[in-house]
Amino acid sequence: MLPASLLDCNLPFCRNWLLQAMLVGYALLWAILSVEPYSRFNWLLENLLIFVAVLVAAGTYYRFAFSNLSYLLTLIFMGLHTVGAHYSYNTTPLDTWLHELFHFQRNGYDRIVHFSYGLLLAYPIKELVARTIMLRAKWAYVFAPVIVLASGAFYELIEMWVALIVAPEIGTLFLGTQGDPWDTQHDMELALYGAVLAMLIAASGARGRSVNAAGVQARS
Repeated sequence: MLPASLLDCNLPFCRNWLLQAMLVGYALLWAILSVEPYSRFNWLLENLLIFVAVLVAAGTYYRFAFSNLSYLLTLIFMGLHTVGAHYSYNTTPLDTWLHELFHFQRNGYDRIVHFSYGLLLAYPIKELVARTIMLRAKWAYVFAPVIVLASGAFYELIEMWVALIVAPEIGTLFLGTQGDPWDTQHDMELALYGAVLAMLIAASGARGRSVNAAGVQARS
């Protein structure tokens, strides 16, 4: 059973100590990893969406606040992306360890982040859809993976546009295809798998809470 503080979405920011603590933790991580990244220019490009996401979330908090669980999942994903941005996604310590242990031919950290995009952000997307479009709960679980897939495809387009317009000379580094002609498709595939898994877990958790609530009512 998740604590009520994680599911709460009605607290004003000044009283939401849990969210404040999470933001401080992420800010410290970001500050540490902003020092001497593998490629400063690539780091700036990778952080553009982080800056936009923070501004949008801050500007809309008083009109639409997510649950603390959604903010936690989002910040974990942002943390993974921040680590990847520091190492330009191809020199992370995890990749070094995987190469030494399994002799992989390809760095896998970016694959982990794409899977995590679906796994960690599907729930916040589901929450947004359920509370703004007022869909039935089962349709919100369906729409979340669809939106993850669509937004993941759009992000791949953004990467391509940025690489072509802003920095064509480091396009390969920024895109991180590593010679894989199916890299873009695999990235979207993993995000979809992560989203479907997240919705299965969320639906199971919601069902468990409903059963527990029904049991409490029956005993009372």
